[in-house]
Amino acid sequence: MALPRSLDVQISLSRASTETRTDLSILALCSTGLGFSVDNDRVRFYSTIEAVENDFAPGSEAHFAATSFFAQTPRPATMAIGEVFLEPIAAENVSAAITEDDIAAILLIANGGFTINYVVGGSPSTEVVNPMNFAQAATQDLEGIIGVINGQLSALFTCAARDLVGGGQAIVISTVAVGDGNGMLYPTDSLGTFVGDILKLTMVTGGKVANGFTPLGIAAELTNVANAANAAGKYIYGWTLGASLRDETVQAEAAAWALPRTAVIALTTNSILAYDTETTTDIGSVIFATDNRKAVVLYHDNAQQYPDVSILAYMLHVNYRLQDSTVTAKFKQLPGIDTVQLSETQWSVLQSKGYNTYTAIGNNTKTYRDGITSGTVGWWMDTVINLDNFLEDLSVNVYNVFLRNKKIPYTRNGQMLLVDACQDTGDQYTYNGTFADRLEATSDNKSGNRLIPAVQVIPTPVEQASAADRIAREGPPIQMIVQESGAIHSTSINVELVQ
Repeated sequence: MALPRSLDVQISLSRASTETRTDLSILALCSTGLGFSVDNDRVRFYSTIEAVENDFAPGSEAHFAATSFFAQTPRPATMAIGEVFLEPIAAENVSAAITEDDIAAILLIANGGFTINYVVGGSPSTEVVNPMNFAQAATQDLEGIIGVINGQLSALFTCAARDLVGGGQAIVISTVAVGDGNGMLYPTDSLGTFVGDILKLTMVTGGKVANGFTPLGIAAELTNVANAANAAGKYIYGWTLGASLRDETVQAEAAAWALPRTAVIALTTNSILAYDTETTTDIGSVIFATDNRKAVVLYHDNAQQYPDVSILAYMLHVNYRLQDSTVTAKFKQLPGIDTVQLSETQWSVLQSKGYNTYTAIGNNTKTYRDGITSGTVGWWMDTVINLDNFLEDLSVNVYNVFLRNKKIPYTRNGQMLLVDACQDTGDQYTYNGTFADRLEATSDNKSGNRLIPAVQVIPTPVEQASAADRIAREGPPIQMIVQESGAIHSTSINVELVQ
């Protein structure tokens, strides 16, 4: 037998951990009355219009918005639809979908029963529900079954049918009391034939229970949708609201929620006060006054259309790894969206209030204009989105330097590892068109011009670090100066005729 090589050569295999970037391409439509629950099921993700149509009927807010998303090209792969709750809701026990066979079997039971375990006003209790003679239901259908159940419930509860997202109907037993402090558990056995299973109210038969819930406003609700998405391993970057939430107070609160986050929110109004010169309470005026660079405000005259979804879908499709891949919003087309009929005066008023819209130009051109956000200091939609992606890549690339090295020594060479990551990220965003070299006039040289690099990385010298910084292992700061490539949105041409 040969001796193993490991007597003389010991090899260990390891692999450095790597952080990955957050996908900033997903946008969400948030609305009310979708049929989702207040738990992590309050947001769902869709990659085709057919998948949306499995859950939402044509003519619904969700379907209108999804049509705008999937009609746009190019666009991201995924759209999210999330439900927000603005009114307190009851605790409830919701069955799985009840089929015709289920109904037939239930109607044969003459002595059914179950026990409700619940909490109302913070106090736990039980209620025995029996006897229930479904064989004598007033009608031989789901409504008849619900009538029998309601006949045995106390004034604390009610039973009703509900259309389920994706199709089918469910039996819902809910507390009359709404809000926090109310809860439901799965039904348990009692006198007579236990019908919790055949009614599909139990866990094993696909039933669900939910506690009562008191919402705290749209900002908290958007956070709840974001948390539910995170629980599913997704990050929502783009946000829009359904037509039923096109209320100035709700929209202003949602815009304020987005401002400090890695997010962009597009909000549409259908109010003609948007182009009224005397009005300052319209949503454009309100948000524009807050200098909110993360909010894009649009005017459209049709409440069933979603230009906000369409333009966000286009703007979030960018692959930041490709050359010259960045885009600007102005001049883009919104497939399936009608143009807004505006006079030049009306458009001037909208423009002064920070609005965007979709208009016909010239003979047969349709364009989105102007692509601004509600930031009053020259913030454009593409600038905000590009910089959010740049900061995400920069953070990931620098963090991976720490993960991939045993340590970063407190030396010039160690610092250069971090500087190189900064420079590499800057070079990537020069390659994709976010940054560009800038030529400026100067009197310092014969040419009269000076070239400013697209990206400058300026590290504070290591020797300037204080003893306290070294002890705390806090590296000297690194400054980056980047030159945005920008975009030309208009021009003037002077023609001089010489005869």
